[in-house]
Amino acid sequence: MCPRLLDYYSLAFGYFNGFWWFFCFKNSGFVFNERVKLYFYDKRVASHFFTVYPDSMAAITLSGFLLYSAWRIIALSKAELLIGSKKHNTIFCIRYNAFLFKLTGCMFVNINKKLDGILSASIIVAGILSANIVTANNLNYSLGAYNDFYSEISNRANINNDLFYVEIGNHANKNVNYRVARSTSMDRGFKINGYTADDYSGYSVSNAGDVNGDGLSDVIIGSYRDANSYKGKSFVVFGKTTGASVNLDSTLSGFTINGEYNSYSGWSVSGAGDVNGDGFDDLIVGAYANGNFSGKSYVVFGKNTNSTVNLSDIATNLGGFSIEGEHTGDYSGYSVSGAGDVNGDGFDDLIVGAYAAGSYLGKSYVVFGKSRNTTVNLSNIASIGFVINGGAENVGSGYSVSGAGDVNGDGLDDLIIGVPYGHPSGVNSGKSYVVFGKTTNTAINLESIVANSDGFVIKGEHKGDYSGISVSSAGDVNGDGFDDLIIGAYGYGAYTAGSYLGRSYVVFGKKTADVEAVDLRMLDTVINTSGFIINGESESDESGYSVSKAGDVNGDGLGDLIIGAHYASSKSGKSYVVFGKTNNAIVNLSDISSGIGGFVINGEHENDESGISVSGAGDVNGDGLDDLVIGAYGSSVHGSYSGKSYVVFGKVDTGAINLTNLGNRSKYAIDYLGGEANNSFTGNSSDEIFVSGSGDDILQGKGGMDVFHAGAGNDVIYINVDNAVELEKAGKGNRARIDGGSGIDTIKLDGGGKSAVTLDLTKISDTRIQGIEKIDLSSQYHYDSNVLRLNLNNILNISEAHAGKYILKLLGDGFGRVDLALEGSSFYKSRVEKTQNNISYDVYKNDAAPHMELWIQQHVEIFYYNG
Repeated sequence: MCPRLLDYYSLAFGYFNGFWWFFCFKNSGFVFNERVKLYFYDKRVASHFFTVYPDSMAAITLSGFLLYSAWRIIALSKAELLIGSKKHNTIFCIRYNAFLFKLTGCMFVNINKKLDGILSASIIVAGILSANIVTANNLNYSLGAYNDFYSEISNRANINNDLFYVEIGNHANKNVNYRVARSTSMDRGFKINGYTADDYSGYSVSNAGDVNGDGLSDVIIGSYRDANSYKGKSFVVFGKTTGASVNLDSTLSGFTINGEYNSYSGWSVSGAGDVNGDGFDDLIVGAYANGNFSGKSYVVFGKNTNSTVNLSDIATNLGGFSIEGEHTGDYSGYSVSGAGDVNGDGFDDLIVGAYAAGSYLGKSYVVFGKSRNTTVNLSNIASIGFVINGGAENVGSGYSVSGAGDVNGDGLDDLIIGVPYGHPSGVNSGKSYVVFGKTTNTAINLESIVANSDGFVIKGEHKGDYSGISVSSAGDVNGDGFDDLIIGAYGYGAYTAGSYLGRSYVVFGKKTADVEAVDLRMLDTVINTSGFIINGESESDESGYSVSKAGDVNGDGLGDLIIGAHYASSKSGKSYVVFGKTNNAIVNLSDISSGIGGFVINGEHENDESGISVSGAGDVNGDGLDDLVIGAYGSSVHGSYSGKSYVVFGKVDTGAINLTNLGNRSKYAIDYLGGEANNSFTGNSSDEIFVSGSGDDILQGKGGMDVFHAGAGNDVIYINVDNAVELEKAGKGNRARIDGGSGIDTIKLDGGGKSAVTLDLTKISDTRIQGIEKIDLSSQYHYDSNVLRLNLNNILNISEAHAGKYILKLLGDGFGRVDLALEGSSFYKSRVEKTQNNISYDVYKNDAAPHMELWIQQHVEIFYYNG
């Protein structure tokens, strides 16, 4: 920004009095008169120009330097800033990210290097110095491929007071690229800053699925106070790879959902799956105060625009539909969740908790997905779902609800309902119920569930534990093919080990025939085979106040977990990522903090209460590792209790994450990025990432640890021998993944004329392939046959239900071979044949999953083996 970098000029960049400022300092006695132009450039979009106003400051002397001039920036985007002086052919680049700034990739004029390899340059902090700011004088110069040299500023500056500037000395002439880099300790992910004071942004957070169909997972943030208006707001933030912070007052990164009058909308939020079958993932927002606390929930349909959604429009069936509570004071919508496909009709379903219904006995309601957007009245739930009634032993049932995944392996998704005020082992010991998916609309009474075909009960340990205060699917933690569960008990220790230490429990899934009631006290015995315990770290942490499945964060093929402890560390809060494992040994969060079996995520500031809400976020940055989202409603980033949320990118190592340092971009770049058009991308043998968008796309990996996110549309994904090998690899760090997204998606085995491909799904983790409807074994090279090996669990995990059935179609030209596992109730060829698009199929079934059909093109060889 200075006209010439000669004789000790320096550049300053800071935030004062509500504006961003750029300053130029120079030694006294030099006068320059020329206008400086500023250009903003964002690689995601076209170049932009912003209005820049010179300030009328008089020249002043500061620490031996004369303030040459200052500019006030009226509009500053999260973008790269180019500052140029055409007359002197001098250009700077400044990149903004999380209040740390980078000069990068631009050639300076007459910047000089001593023969000793040390450039005369320094980073100086002016103004009131924030704590923990590290500065470096005399940058070490390294003549690398780009002639770069670096210095680091670690931790966050005080936005209102700290001013960073760079001094560059005049020595023997040497042109170099100069950049001030973010500290290498910066953690990968991004911050989501609340809108304004008293919003309570981040009180609830959730994975939103792929709302806009671009192939990246999105997140939803609840903000129920809405600056004390109590209408509430929710915010959808689209997936991205950069570490730049998101401000919720901007619609560039997603869209806003405005609540209705005095409804507390956003108290609970969740991804809903594809409720209406249009190929976009949908959302559910709870507003338990609506209608004199009868409560209301809103289903917001996914869309690929960032236009604002008003829940008053949803209530009139524009862009979604509302779910109306039964009675005044029921608190319906106090808890909400996507439920998966409970009845197997191909539409994703919902569950809504109303813990105050029936004089606080509580009710939960399962609402089946549907293509029409008509209003649902919970008083008439039997027409579109079913009710789950609490009872005398189940006070407050529905306080927490969640989809549970397929716990018993029958092909239907199940549910888990928390009853923290139940008293199976003392007052408020708490309990939870697993309710199995079913195709009927008959009511379920929790009193009748102990361990039977309807589900099973999970009993809390001790008085005052509040087991079931939070519940969630855990994914497949132990890799046995059944989805598992996680249950939080934030009160654990109040009457035993230590005041509100907190404890969480993982309960393993199992087939219906082996179902039995689970007593959480038994998880701490030598005969335990039902799951494992996760002990809190310190007294008063309240670990387990929030729990969630995390997906596969470290790429080892096992489902991981995230646990919130919002009162830890003077209420700055902590969250813990616990890696999946195949044993039932107790986990101590103190070990997780030490990097044993997972990693800790430390909050920023006292009273932020990070971890008040936690969730797996899906693959937000598209790198093949699942990410996390954490809420901190107490943050005062934009005023008291404006709130903040954080997306933490998945990683293999177990080093602690400090949310203060969050702001680094994804470690892995997207190699092929599509949009709404049909794309055809062909890779090479290296590890690559394909994110193809919403068109009908053709993706060819050509080998390597490739990641395919096909998004919406009917897509074809080609894999070769090397791709198949990478998918099978066990251990941490395997990012290989195929996600077909919505639509009818096909995996094509293609050896490229070199060798046949064997895809053994029985050796591939359930987390690595999903959203696939067809696998094509045919080959133009007929000297050898492509082979597919699979079992029942593989079919249920990689395919999605359509028209009431999980249908996987296998294509071949007479040279492909399918190996089917004989397990329990085995596959058999039915008497039904199907013809579709001039292709004739034999239909295979399995009595263990009546909602599954395997269509195999006729003349494809079938081989049975003992699996």
